[in-house]
Order: sequence, then structure tokens, then C-alpha cells
Amino acid sequence: MSDATAFAGKVALVTGSSSGTGAAIALELARRGAAIAVHCRANLGGAQAIADRIAGTGGKAQAFRADLAQDGAPEKLAADVESALGPVQLLINNAGPYADAPFRTLKPAVWDAIMAANLRAPWLLAQGLAPAMERLGWGRIVNLGATSGFVRTHSVYGLAKAALLTLTESLALELAPTITVNAVVPSQIASARTDSMPVYKEAAIAGTPLGRLVTEQEIARMVALVCSPEFDFVTGRAIVMDGGRTLPRFPRIGISDG
Repeated sequence: MSDATAFAGKVALVTGSSSGTGAAIALELARRGAAIAVHCRANLGGAQAIADRIAGTGGKAQAFRADLAQDGAPEKLAADVESALGPVQLLINNAGPYADAPFRTLKPAVWDAIMAANLRAPWLLAQGLAPAMERLGWGRIVNLGATSGFVRTHSVYGLAKAALLTLTESLALELAPTITVNAVVPSQIASARTDSMPVYKEAAIAGTPLGRLVTEQEIARMVALVCSPEFDFVTGRAIVMDGGRTLPRFPRIGISDG
């Protein structure tokens, strides 16, 4: 089976795919034959532009708008996508707004919004879409994590991303053997936003053993690979794409040198 037909006949919902990494994932899955539900929170024009790019290369795509932090929105999005495109067999939970205000000053409304979009929405979408995957005998769920979940200085966002890994493992157990559930966990991504913060970007690269940042296209290819037959026996796992940045390190003190 070629890349171009790997997901032929299957529908993929990629949340947060009107731009950035989500758009790269949507385009990569479309290149491999999937029909794509392109989701946005507010930028419907951006989502439609990605859908048009897919259609322009002979693929099938439709744009959807939903604020996944709002009550009832994930359930409605799942129903709308299934009604328009058919049963979803590839769910990519990419949408994940960021906030890092210290806990001592964090507003409850921000807590609720970040937790809802990063954690509750992936759970509700999986809950709503898994029955059709099971009925069809095949499904893939990929949650986009972040290395923020491994540190304790990214406030509620880091907390949500840490919990997302536990959710990934729990769903993997509940939904086996028909559906695999994995997480792809990038560190800082090379993007226009990162380019706008040159001091931070330089520090991030300096702290990465491989000497660069992960790209949106690399993440998209990994997501597609996790959904491919090569990963049929992998579930409940987090694939970390950080160039070695989060590996435990401590300054050498030279005792063995005499």
C-alpha cells in the first residue's frame, strides 16, 4: 500500500487544523488519502483555505468551527463531522491553547478554558467517536501532547498536558483491541511564532542536543506513521519529539578523571 492510499476511504478529524501544526497534519493525512474534517475555534477562513488546498489536489475536506472549551461543543462537532463526511476513524486531538500564568494568580476562568480544550475535549471526542470506530473494526486516536507536561513551570497548560498522557494510557486500555490510542509529544516547534521570540528560540536550540527545533512537517509525518500499519502493535505510548531536550542531565563533576 502506497502512502497516497494508506487512509483511502477513511475520515479524519484534526482539531485545531486551520493553521500551524494542525494544518500540516491535515494536509499530510489528506496526502495519504483520508477525507479531512478541518477544525478551527474561530478562524473559519483559515480552515476553509486548508480544505480548499486539499480539494485542489483531488482530496476531500470540509471546514468546521467549534470552540471546544464550551459545554456541548465537542459532542456537536463529532455529530456534525459524522453527518457531513461519515464515520470518523482517525481522531487527531491537536487543539491546545496555552496559558502559563502562575497558579497563585491564575483566574478560574482561564483554568476552566485550558483544561476544557486540552483535556476534556479529547476525552469527549474519543467518547463520541469510538463507537463508530469499533463498529467499523478499526480506529486511531492520536493526542498531541507537549513537553510542558514534563516540567512544573508551565502552570495549568503543563498540568493539562501531563493529564493528557494519563488519559491516553487509560483510553488505550479501554478501547483495545480495535482502537489504538497514542500521543505525539513535541517540544518547542519551529514556527513563525517562535521566530518572533529570538532570545527564547536561541535558548531552546541551545538546550536541545540535536541543535534545532522540531518542524511542523516532522510532527505531521509522525502522526501519520502512528496511524499506519507499522504502528499496529503500539498503543498507550507517548512518542517524544524533543531532540533529546528533556533527557535527564546533570553537570559532570569530573570525579572519574582523578
